[in-house]
Amino acid sequence: MKLLRKILVKILGLRGYLRLVSKSYIRMISWGWMKEKYAELHFIKKIVNDGDSVLDIGANLAYYSTLMAQCAGKNGQLIAVEPIPLFAEVWKKNMSGLATLNPILENCALGDTAKEAVKMSIPIVNGVVRHGLTKVVEEGDTDETVMSFDVPMRVGDELISSNNIETLDFIKCDVEGYEQFVMPSLDKTLNKLKPMIQIELSGEENRKNVAEYLVKLGYQIFILKGELLHSIQKSDIFSVNQDFYFIHSDNKESRSKLIHK
Repeated sequence: MKLLRKILVKILGLRGYLRLVSKSYIRMISWGWMKEKYAELHFIKKIVNDGDSVLDIGANLAYYSTLMAQCAGKNGQLIAVEPIPLFAEVWKKNMSGLATLNPILENCALGDTAKEAVKMSIPIVNGVVRHGLTKVVEEGDTDETVMSFDVPMRVGDELISSNNIETLDFIKCDVEGYEQFVMPSLDKTLNKLKPMIQIELSGEENRKNVAEYLVKLGYQIFILKGELLHSIQKSDIFSVNQDFYFIHSDNKESRSKLIHK
């Protein structure tokens, strides 16, 4: 598989490779394939309902955005945040023709402080381009990369306000260890609108900080097992190797069909 990826990148170039791979995966997911491997992606169909307002942070190549858009329908609203210009270009192509009314793509990073530019990179791991592991470059970072970009950073609450978002039902967030800065940047939004959150949390400090922050806001922690969400304690977060779901206690009843009793 690694050799095939290297060959495809060499033949098609990175842009062509990303278009081919993303389109293939999106089609397979839409056909209902790979439910065991990508259970959390397929679970979006149960979370997002017609007319919902949804936010995809770290939208990448639109794997989640396409499903979120289809589920939210023409009466819903999708806001996607993807800082890498190359990924944003592929995102737009993969999203073209979907039913969602006026999907919004914000080509920026999110953080607790607005900045004119932060450096982000697409890493190479064991000789293979890993477009799903794109991250903000920290001082002293020596990881091998295929490409780097200077991108603007905005504060989450400001982005929500500037787009006149008055309701928000669901957030998916995957920003490779930067979640501990992204979530607090949405403090006003989370306190007011209390959306359900699906979030990948790599790194112990990042995981601890995000869980503590959201629990203080009144959120409860869940993980996906089979077809339903199961509640876990904050002390259990370090023994889990999958996405976390956070549901605010005020909205637990409205999400009861998703939760194991």
